Amino acid sequence: MIRKIITLGWKNIWRNPTRSGVVIIAVLLGIWAGVFISAFFNSMAQGYLQNQLDLTVGHIQITNPQFGDQFNPKYNIEEVQSLLDTLAEQKHIQQIEYESQSTGLAQSAANSYGVTIHGVDTTHTSPPPVIQYLKQGDFLQSIDRNPILIGKALAERLKLDLRSKLVLSFQDVDGNITAGAFRVAGIFDSFNSKYDKRNVFVLRSDLNRLLGKKDLIHKITLKLGNFTNAPQQAEQLSGSYPDLKIASWAAIAPELEYVFSMTDVSMYVVMVIIIIALVFSIINTMLMAVMERTRELGMLMAIGMNKRRLFGMVLSETFFLTMVGTPLGLLFSWITVSILGTTGIDLSAFAQGLNAYGMETVIYPKLNASYYWHITLLISVAAILSALYPAWKTLKLKPVEAIRKI
Repeated sequence: MIRKIITLGWKNIWRNPTRSGVVIIAVLLGIWAGVFISAFFNSMAQGYLQNQLDLTVGHIQITNPQFGDQFNPKYNIEEVQSLLDTLAEQKHIQQIEYESQSTGLAQSAANSYGVTIHGVDTTHTSPPPVIQYLKQGDFLQSIDRNPILIGKALAERLKLDLRSKLVLSFQDVDGNITAGAFRVAGIFDSFNSKYDKRNVFVLRSDLNRLLGKKDLIHKITLKLGNFTNAPQQAEQLSGSYPDLKIASWAAIAPELEYVFSMTDVSMYVVMVIIIIALVFSIINTMLMAVMERTRELGMLMAIGMNKRRLFGMVLSETFFLTMVGTPLGLLFSWITVSILGTTGIDLSAFAQGLNAYGMETVIYPKLNASYYWHITLLISVAAILSALYPAWKTLKLKPVEAIRKI
């Protein structure tokens, strides 16, 4: 009997193919749009997070506890070589970057701007990630004395080109103002115009000479195999080195943790909103179907179809109406995401606005396979919920009154 009820429900949805087809297409397009939008914003958020971790924050940062307050260069990491040797033995640490650092003023003949000065080594086993964004020149190699790498945004503000001269002024370890003349060896252009304007890179030996102490290292940045393990690893390191400030990316940049924690929630919120809209469309369609078939339903009740079977028939009709469009919507979504995940979506027309917020101009949509299963489950639940009200209205019919209704 259950099989007959299901078969009857399947046949009933095709009695009015135009109306059923509109609902199926609505379900298809709703799922396609929801999944695509979710994939797009998921990739944008994940790309923003990963770019910020790679370029600016890292996974774990180690500094002197007093250095972060005023960026006073005298607060360096003590016994740093022993620490670096110990970190190099940790299997979960994939990359170690270290630098001396200062804040100061970059001046040219045309203008000036406040910058953070990073002192790095060209022989470093892990070169700073900014090197991948190098657009002109090289990484502190073509200039024999005091080379500097600057961002394109800063070069435009100070009106500098390759081999142009600029002066950096900052405070040394004794609290005195010192300055040095540098020549532009390279210009980088990352996804973040604010970062490009505020950060310059020089040789650590050159910066330390001006700071007044040879072996200064102010910050060590660690990259792990899985950045989600950073809080636990940072806590373990803090227990071994209580005199140092050891913080994970989540503690350094809470806004990035918020992006990471809210990405999945945001995707499902978008999908749920679309599903709610589809639910009302399906309820409306089924109510119309029930009202049009009042006499027919009354006849079925009069010849002996009980309420449970009648409820099952309406439920199966609604479920089929919804689930016919679901696999098609998921298929089109998967094809769209797969193609655009390879070719990318070029948003270079909005490059200025995106770069101001540190976002890439090419987005590669992607979703985990589990998301498609979750969407299928959500749609199934929505189909059942959509059937409840029309089925309830059906059960309220009185056979004699329904048969007489014209």
